[in-house]
Amino acid sequence: MSRHAASLQRVTRATLAPALDRRRFAWPLIALTAAAPMALFAQDVGERGDGFLFRRPGVTFGIRGGYDRPMAQSDLYDFTIRQLTLDRGDFAAVSYAVDLGVRVAKRVDLMFSGGDARRSKPSEFRDFIDTDDQPIAQTTSLRRLPLTVGVRYALTSPGEQISRLAWIPSRFTPWVGLGGGLMHYNFRQTGDFVDFNTLRVFPKTFASKGQTAMAYAHLGADLSLNERFLLTGDLRYSAARTPLSDTFEGFDRIDLSGTAATIGISVRY
Repeated sequence: MSRHAASLQRVTRATLAPALDRRRFAWPLIALTAAAPMALFAQDVGERGDGFLFRRPGVTFGIRGGYDRPMAQSDLYDFTIRQLTLDRGDFAAVSYAVDLGVRVAKRVDLMFSGGDARRSKPSEFRDFIDTDDQPIAQTTSLRRLPLTVGVRYALTSPGEQISRLAWIPSRFTPWVGLGGGLMHYNFRQTGDFVDFNTLRVFPKTFASKGQTAMAYAHLGADLSLNERFLLTGDLRYSAARTPLSDTFEGFDRIDLSGTAATIGISVRY
């Protein structure tokens, strides 16, 4: 009997307040100054977004949602998939994330992000049934919460400063980025299990949780909806592994790596 089977008893889971003098000709002067960038915008609407801001934005805030699929490439997943009616795709989950970006250069943003992806899936033992011919059932769940900081670089200019009083956003801005942080996780299995030594069926909850260092790389794009709001798409790969708790004696580190595809709305200030 393998060391995994033998240890089953312990095992089983983001005002304009220009100081203008309020003199008699102040507002006509502002109107004339603003007219020039507006005219330029009308000539180039295919490359630029709708509207303009009075200065280049320094902060963006966004919320994204989508699909997160763990790689599930460690021996704990292999053992679980072999014994229970689960496959690697059953650990995939709907996810969400929040982003806070701070401009540090013309095309560079410092990005602070946090996310959450969780999935619970019922299962049964593939090769065993209870003494009353009922399935031996349990539920397996995995939750992953990354907290990261990184750098994002725009491959094209996010916008153009037309004058001191007008910044016009680009219609479409692709970007790439990378960073790192902490991944918190919780792997949990609860229900009925089989002692492979005695074939006894017993109720139990097995769990391992903690946090570990992680790294990520991503690419995506911003589509300007107007001068303030953006449609943001993000494709991200995260890499992380960490030792399991003592409950999972005999197993290697759990693989927390995965790929996530998300889309959301961002606002710039």
